[in-house]
Amino acid sequence: MSKRIVWLSAALVLLGAVGTYVLSLEDTSDVDIEEKEVALPVVSYVTAQANDNSGHISVFAEVRPRWTADLKAQVSGKLLSVAPQALKGKQVAKGEAMAQLEKHTYEAQLEDARYQQSTAEFNLKKKQNKHILALKNWRAVNPQEEPPEMAVHIPELRVAEKALEAAVQKVKVAQYDVNATTIKAPFSGFVTKRHVSIGQSISVGDTLFTLLDAEQLDITVSLDKDQWDLLEKAWQEFPAKIYNSSKEMVGFAKIQRGGGFLDPKSRRYQLFLEVVNTPETSILPGEFVTVELQSRTVQDSLKLPATALTQEGFIWFLNIRDELQRFEADVIFRDDTDIIVHMPDVLRDLGEKRVVQLPMAAFLPGQHVAPTPAGH
Repeated sequence: MSKRIVWLSAALVLLGAVGTYVLSLEDTSDVDIEEKEVALPVVSYVTAQANDNSGHISVFAEVRPRWTADLKAQVSGKLLSVAPQALKGKQVAKGEAMAQLEKHTYEAQLEDARYQQSTAEFNLKKKQNKHILALKNWRAVNPQEEPPEMAVHIPELRVAEKALEAAVQKVKVAQYDVNATTIKAPFSGFVTKRHVSIGQSISVGDTLFTLLDAEQLDITVSLDKDQWDLLEKAWQEFPAKIYNSSKEMVGFAKIQRGGGFLDPKSRRYQLFLEVVNTPETSILPGEFVTVELQSRTVQDSLKLPATALTQEGFIWFLNIRDELQRFEADVIFRDDTDIIVHMPDVLRDLGEKRVVQLPMAAFLPGQHVAPTPAGH
């Protein structure tokens, strides 16, 4: 019986020790939980200041050559030769010969026209002499009277003068036809297509080459009403920057004119730019580029990191009690790194405007956080 009492007492003591140990574990767990509940999320912020900010208006556009021409034959004839620089893909200079048509017929017509001009000049000289002689005879007989036109052969003189004028014009036409047998580039550019081959019979109006301007490039951009209102009003004083698809700046453009009318289809404002030719310019006709236009200055606005804007269009900030708050952003300008927004009323009266740099989807309005300046 005494052994049984001893074992029972030992079991009770062991049970008490285990209970005490379990209670100590529960107390420690409670402390850990309480400590975890007390820990606040750390939020990084940037300090914003109201300023007069200006940004850029970015518009996608196509670069177009100022001139594009289908060179057509002005005279008919057999195509005798095509210059090596007039092949497809080649670049030709203004006035450079591209092809040659047979011209013997037109040279003969030119010689005939010159002969007709010489004949008209000779006839006019005869009529002039006849007129002078008749005038002298009239004045010798009737010194006090003006002679009638027929008596001194004035109508014949006028006809001879008109005949000479017509002969001179015929020489010019014949010379034009001779010159037209040599096809020359009307401007410097690239041959994008050759439509004929050597030995081919060419008729008036046949297309020989398609030529693309290589010297002057133009860009037309389309702006909506909000973009037009944000555009710097003295826009002709600010050259636009041009970026390629890799976001590399490839040149500048001068704004020549715009805003005089709306596009009849899109109802948007049109702005016409001329690419500035410099040794550093690397823009090709037909290239799609981003045109960056200077904006006007926006007063009482905030310039913030682009990361501060959530996908839903909100910006989070901290009040004086380190609690999270948010407002719907009225974005004026944006690029890859920064945004410019109108000053919201909820921030206007705050002394230090602390904007969350990297907002999280789990943020809740009124949530208490541990703020830290960005970069620390």
